[in-house]
Amino acid sequence: MPGVIVEHRQRAGREASEAAMSLTISDRGPGRSPDEPTSFVGRRGELAVLERLVGGCGLVTLTGPGGMGKSRLAIRAAARLGASFEHGVRYVDLSGPRHSSLLAQAVGEAFGLPDQAPAAALDALVRHVARRRTLLVLDHCDELTDGCAMLVEILLREAPGLRVLATGRRPLGIPGERVLPVPPLAVPTPGPTTGPDDVPDGGTRGSPAGPCDAVRLFCERAADAAPGWTPTEEDAAAVARLCDRLEGVPLAIELAAAHLRTLPAGRLAARLDERIPRPYGFGPARERTLRAVLDWSHGLCPPGRRLLWARLSVLAGEFDLEDAERVCADAALPAGRIAGLLEELAAGAIVVRLDGAGGEGAARYRMPGAVREYGAERLELLGQTGVLRDRAFARFGAAIGRATAELGTAEQPRWLEWFGRERANVHAALEHGLRAAADEEVVRAILGYGRILALRGLIGEARYWGARAFADRCPMTPRIRESAEMPALFGLLAALQEDPEPARELMDRAEARARAACDDVRGLAYVRQAQGVAAFGAGRAEEAAGLLREARDLHRLAGNDDVLAPVGGVFLAAASALAGDPGAAVRYATEVVRETEAAGELWCRSYGLCVLGLVTILGGRPAPGMAEVRAGLRIKRDLGDRPGIGLALDVIGVARTALGEPEPAARLFGAADASLGFTGVTLLGAEHRRLRAPYRSRAERLAGAEAFRAAYRRGADLPFEAAVSEALGA
Repeated sequence: MPGVIVEHRQRAGREASEAAMSLTISDRGPGRSPDEPTSFVGRRGELAVLERLVGGCGLVTLTGPGGMGKSRLAIRAAARLGASFEHGVRYVDLSGPRHSSLLAQAVGEAFGLPDQAPAAALDALVRHVARRRTLLVLDHCDELTDGCAMLVEILLREAPGLRVLATGRRPLGIPGERVLPVPPLAVPTPGPTTGPDDVPDGGTRGSPAGPCDAVRLFCERAADAAPGWTPTEEDAAAVARLCDRLEGVPLAIELAAAHLRTLPAGRLAARLDERIPRPYGFGPARERTLRAVLDWSHGLCPPGRRLLWARLSVLAGEFDLEDAERVCADAALPAGRIAGLLEELAAGAIVVRLDGAGGEGAARYRMPGAVREYGAERLELLGQTGVLRDRAFARFGAAIGRATAELGTAEQPRWLEWFGRERANVHAALEHGLRAAADEEVVRAILGYGRILALRGLIGEARYWGARAFADRCPMTPRIRESAEMPALFGLLAALQEDPEPARELMDRAEARARAACDDVRGLAYVRQAQGVAAFGAGRAEEAAGLLREARDLHRLAGNDDVLAPVGGVFLAAASALAGDPGAAVRYATEVVRETEAAGELWCRSYGLCVLGLVTILGGRPAPGMAEVRAGLRIKRDLGDRPGIGLALDVIGVARTALGEPEPAARLFGAADASLGFTGVTLLGAEHRRLRAPYRSRAERLAGAEAFRAAYRRGADLPFEAAVSEALGA
C-alpha cells in the first residue's frame, strides 16, 4: 500500500491549508467554534452532503455512537459554510452539566445576548434571530434532547433565515428534521489479510487508487504520537488490518495509534487481533469495538495512570494541571506524579492537550466524552465517585471564595477569565454540592458565584442557582436560615431584571431576617440597596435616593468591600439626577469612580464613568461628559460587558445630540438599540430609556425625520465592533 507512504509525506502541505481554514474558528469566545486540536481527516462525502442539506432545510442532526467524530464533522462543516451565512455561525457546546431551563440563556449567550429570566431570554432570542441569516451549531444534545427539540422548533418557526446543525446520539425528533448518521471512516479494500466477510456492516471501503480515510487518520495520529515515524512497506498491511479490525471508528483508531510510541505496527495489529475478538461483548457493533479498544487501552496503563484516568472523569470541562492536582491527588496518587501521568495520558490520546488555552499560556486538557464516560464507570467500580466529587466541590468552592474576596480589586479580570475557562467544572461541582455539601459551604459558593455571574451579565443564571439553593437545601441550618444576605442578594438581582414580585418577596424576607438579627448591619445594607434599586426601577427617584444613601452608609459601617456595594452608588447618582439634584449626582458618581479606581476594580468603575458622563451631559457640559463615557466604554469593551456597552453607546448618542450632531447621534441610538433591544434590560432599566427620550426626539427634529430614520437604520446595521469604534471616535 505505497499510497500510505506518499500520503504521509504530503501531510505537511495539507496541514498548512488546514491551518488557514482554522483561522476562521480560532476565537474561543462565546458562540465561537472551538479550535481543532488535531488535523481533520477525510469526510469529504459527508461534508458535501451536509452543505446540501443545511442549505435546504432548517434542522440537520448528525447522529451516531460516541467516538464517531460527530462534533469534529459539525465544526468543520460550520467553518466551510460560515461564509454563506450573512450573520455567521454560532456554536453552543451542551456537553457540560446544564439544566433545560437554562437552554435559551445558553444559546442566547452564544449570540451575545446577556442572560435573563427564562421566558424573557426565549423572547429576546427569538427577536434576535428572527431577522438574521445564521447557522446555529448545537453540539452534544444528548442530555437535553427534549429541551433542544422544543427550542429549535420555536426558533425555526419564527426565524426563516436560521439553520440549525445539531449533534447527538439520537435525532431531536421534530418535523422537517433531516438526520445524517455519521458512518465510520472508510476502511481498506480487501487484501491478503482481509476478505469480504470482514467488512463491517454498513461500512465503506477505500478506493484501490489511494489510501482510505481510516488509514490516513491512523498514520497522522501515529506520527503525532511517535515523531519521525514513517510507515514502511511492511507496516502497510498491518495498518490496513488494524483499521479494518477497528471498523473505521475514529476514536478507536486514535487510541490505537497512540501506542505506536511503544509498539511497532505489526505487533500492535497482532495484539488487537488477540484482545478484540469478533464479536466483542453486546450492543451495536461499533460501540462494542470502541469499548474493546478502551478496555485494551486501560489494560495497558500502569496502575497510577488508570487511577488518574478514572479520577479525571469528575471534571466536566477543560482543566489544567492545578485542577488535576487539587482534585485527584492523595496518598495513593501523590501530587508530584500528576504532571507526568497527565502527559502520559495525553500521549495515549486519553486526554487531549490544548496548548496555550489557559491563563498566562498554561496548557489545558480535555477528555473526549466517550473516554470520560469510561473513566466514570471505572471510578464507580473503585467506589471513589463521591469522594472525588467532594474534592471537586472543595476545589472550585474554594476558588469561588477567593474570587469573591478579590472581585473588587485589580484581580477582577483574572477571575472573570477564570470563570470563562472553568464554567463547566464549576457547574458540575455546584450540582454535587447542592446534593451533598454542608449548607454553609453551599450558600458561600452560591453567593460568590452569583457575584461572578452578575459581573458577566448572567443575572438570570445567577438567579437560577439561588433558586436551586432555596429549593434544594430548605430547611437550612439556623445560621444560614436567619441570614439576610442570601435573599437580599437575589432580591437585588431580581430587581435588576425588573422582576418586581420575586424581588419584593425576597427583600421582605431579607428585611425580616435582618431585623431579627439586631447586629446584621451587612445584611441590612444589602436589603436597603435592593429596595433602592427596586424603587429606582419603579420610577420613585426620591425614595430610591434615600434608600441608596442608607445602604451606602450601612456598607461603610459594616466595612464591606464587596464588589456589588459600589453598584448602589451608581444607582444613587442616577436617582439623584432624576430627583433634581445634579450636584449630588456628580458627587456620588465621582465617589464611585474614585473608590473603585483606588481598589483597581473595573466593572463598577466603568458604570460609574458612564453615569458620571451622563449627569455631566445633563448638566450642560456634553464634551467633558462624553469623554467620561468613552473612558467607561473602553473598559466595558475590554471586559466584554454587552449591556454596559449598549448603555455607553446610548449616552454618547445623547452627548452627540447635545453637541448639535444629530445624524451621528441617530447612528449611535440605532447601534445602542441593536445591542440593548435583545438584552431586555440595562443596568438603569426603564429610567435609562426615560432619560434618553427627549434627546432622541431632539435629534430627530434637528436631522429631519427621514434623515434620522436612515441614520438610525445604518447604526442598527453596524457590526458591533464598528459601532464601538465609532462611539470612541476612532
